[in-house]
Amino acid sequence: PTSFFLLYVIIVIYMIKRSAPTFFVILALLLAINPAFASGAAEYTNSSSKTNVTAASPDRISTDMESLKTLYRYIDTLYYENIDNDAVMEKMAQAMLDALGDKYSFYTPPSKANDYKETLEGKYGGIGVYLTKPSPSNNDMNDPSSYMVTIVSCFASSPAMRSGLHSGDLISAIEGEKVDNMTSTEVSDKLRGDAGTEVNVTIYRNGQSFDISIKREIINTPTVSSTMLENSIGYIMISSYTQATSTQLLSAVKGLMDKGMKSLIIDERNNHGGDVDICLQCANIFLKTGDVIVSLEGRKGTNTNQRYLSTGSQQVGNEVPIVILTNEGSASSAEIFAAALHDNKRATLIGSKTFGKGIVQTIFPFGKGYVQITTGHYYTPAGVSIHGTGIEPDIAVADLELKDDQISAYEQLMKEKTISRFVDEHKEFTPMNLQLFADTEKDSGIDQQILKILVRNEYYARMNYADVPIADAQFDPPLKRALEFLQSGK
Repeated sequence: PTSFFLLYVIIVIYMIKRSAPTFFVILALLLAINPAFASGAAEYTNSSSKTNVTAASPDRISTDMESLKTLYRYIDTLYYENIDNDAVMEKMAQAMLDALGDKYSFYTPPSKANDYKETLEGKYGGIGVYLTKPSPSNNDMNDPSSYMVTIVSCFASSPAMRSGLHSGDLISAIEGEKVDNMTSTEVSDKLRGDAGTEVNVTIYRNGQSFDISIKREIINTPTVSSTMLENSIGYIMISSYTQATSTQLLSAVKGLMDKGMKSLIIDERNNHGGDVDICLQCANIFLKTGDVIVSLEGRKGTNTNQRYLSTGSQQVGNEVPIVILTNEGSASSAEIFAAALHDNKRATLIGSKTFGKGIVQTIFPFGKGYVQITTGHYYTPAGVSIHGTGIEPDIAVADLELKDDQISAYEQLMKEKTISRFVDEHKEFTPMNLQLFADTEKDSGIDQQILKILVRNEYYARMNYADVPIADAQFDPPLKRALEFLQSGK
């Protein structure tokens, strides 16, 4: 290549001026590491070359990789320090995926592979708790809950629950290290580890501290929660699609059916998606045999086009009306699920338009990391690609949310701890107290309903997790509309 020839000329001129013996050593080194350069027989393609591969012309990938190999050898030999070959390999893989210009195609290096795998599978080695912790910048040494970690809840039958921990317990240290200046993510990482290993935790409860050693186990993150609402209307929330979701969903469905469920609301709001195969299994629970779930279309000539049909695992009969709640946070597999039930006349969509991610990715191990790459578009049973457009609901109802012009007022409430002070003074969670707070802060510039939600959330945070309602239609317009629709049919 021209660049290598120029390098050669420069070295020749320099070494002739300095010492001939050194020059011949360098020349021999160049010849040894790049025979193509020495013979002048290297063959390269460029943008004007034909793209068709023939027996007389190497294909573009082979040629490019030979060029990259030559560059790598030069760097490995001539760089003034020893190079980190693992780091070079990771960066090359990352650069190859980045060059696609597709935010959904990327390389996950070994350092992050375990977390990525746990996210995909929805399981990890740990003790099975939901945690919360304020930012370390808000530490108040007079308030242990501001600098310790609060256990929001323990997963059912988890090591934490079996060890006697419960909602409201505070973690003050892990393996003897105080958590005061840690973030919630850092605390969570320290509690995780290989199944079978032990973690020593210091618990603060009712003014007293004690140490406990808990053996980690494989934890399946709950992605499905359910409850029975008024008039025998079942409610199921699916937060994402992991390898455990279909099993959890089937269990929730059977539990509601045993309680006499007559209609069902499935809440997919803010469900970012996940495993497509699991999504298909979930759709099977509600569709009759032969119903089209989704069609996938890959690159032409790759024989990846597929149409997926329901396989006869229907558990909820067509006589049970279904509503699916969606919003702009419903994406990918969540959209596949919603479209499958909607297009097969099994569900009415209520809420707001979905995100619009109509492409699918294939994930596979690469070295000690993972590669995720977009491999095709998907089409709804009605033959529609929703990529970039999303799915419009049958009945549009917006979620309640804090408006942009109210954010500064909200920040002021939080900074002055107005909400927590109110709850300290009005300890009972009653509709009267919710209204009282809204009336007291009516001049704050925040909508009355949002004020009620904010103070309600503070009450919820102080309850035992098991006592917090899974669904609350009073402050949830889409859910309220879904209940009205299922009861009236309008």
